[in-house]
Amino acid sequence: MSATAVCAVAAVSAGFTVANAGTGTGTGLKAQAGAALQQKSATSGVELETWLYGGSTGDSECTAASEYADNRVKNGALKPEYWSVTGKGKVTLESATSGSCNGYSAANVADLKAHSAYQYPTISGMTTADVHALVSSSANRSAAVSQLSSLVSSAGLSGVDVDLEDYWSWSTADFGNYKTFLGQLATALHANGKKLLVDAPAMTEDASFYDYAAVSAEGVDELEIMAYDEEFDTPDGSRCLPITPYAWLKQVTQYAQSKVPDPSRLVIGLPSYGISAPDPCDLNNVTGNIQFSAMKKSPGFSSNASTIAARRDPSSGEIRWVSGGTLYDYVDSTALNAKLAVLTSLGVTKVSVWSLGGGNPWFTG
Repeated sequence: MSATAVCAVAAVSAGFTVANAGTGTGTGLKAQAGAALQQKSATSGVELETWLYGGSTGDSECTAASEYADNRVKNGALKPEYWSVTGKGKVTLESATSGSCNGYSAANVADLKAHSAYQYPTISGMTTADVHALVSSSANRSAAVSQLSSLVSSAGLSGVDVDLEDYWSWSTADFGNYKTFLGQLATALHANGKKLLVDAPAMTEDASFYDYAAVSAEGVDELEIMAYDEEFDTPDGSRCLPITPYAWLKQVTQYAQSKVPDPSRLVIGLPSYGISAPDPCDLNNVTGNIQFSAMKKSPGFSSNASTIAARRDPSSGEIRWVSGGTLYDYVDSTALNAKLAVLTSLGVTKVSVWSLGGGNPWFTG
């Protein structure tokens, strides 16, 4: 958990700016009371979800269970990665018995239920080849639907979270088959009183590779917009953009709301991790998803309040600095609170965080 203090957020014109509070420069009871009020209300009225993924014993992602044990999502959802898609389009169960610390087991399921209201295990497919192999085959789709729906029913879980990515490289046929797969899975899950969650790319306008409204129409209960990694849109020769700038987050959210206007069916994903990249930015050499436990070991990292305040980027709230020709950027609790304030100002009621593990920061309040 980050040691930085809570901030006050002020909306301005096209984006948002962050006014730091409680970093050692504020004085007086009024300022302290204001910071305390912000801390108590940061997550008020928002249903929280979070993802966690597997690792081998001793890996930093294995701290996820000890992190959610504080009941941070007691009234929300936990989404552990339980399945992965192989190159042949088959679905493999990632179980605790095979060495995955956050994988499927009766004990892990019981622990999830003890600390959350809902549990949506994730099926993960990260390449176009894997996604194509799964969704283009009727036999593979049917087998996957049966496997996924059977486990969540037998284990008493809430449903399934589908995370099939590399969207930008999909063909028109891939997208069509993907929608068919989602429709089949939704039908099977709904027949047993379960829900379907689908992770979707961050978009600010219509595109040929993905359509929020068309995906939602397949029976998707929650469309989860992964509003992070804007650094990959950095212009050539520039410093890498922040992970989630406020103005971009606002654009992404408003576009999603125009396609999925029911707030109960729309979830916005926020980042809790860091990145590093050459400065100027080289998109082929960006290291993403750096957990806080590793970020603290980065050259030039500082936990000094005044240093953090000086490094806080006004366009995103993120902590950014350059050392040895490398840019470092991470999201701390103050930045998370500020991004959440952007979302709540837009009427968002459901938010998911990528990810638990490695001491990644969480909201305060």
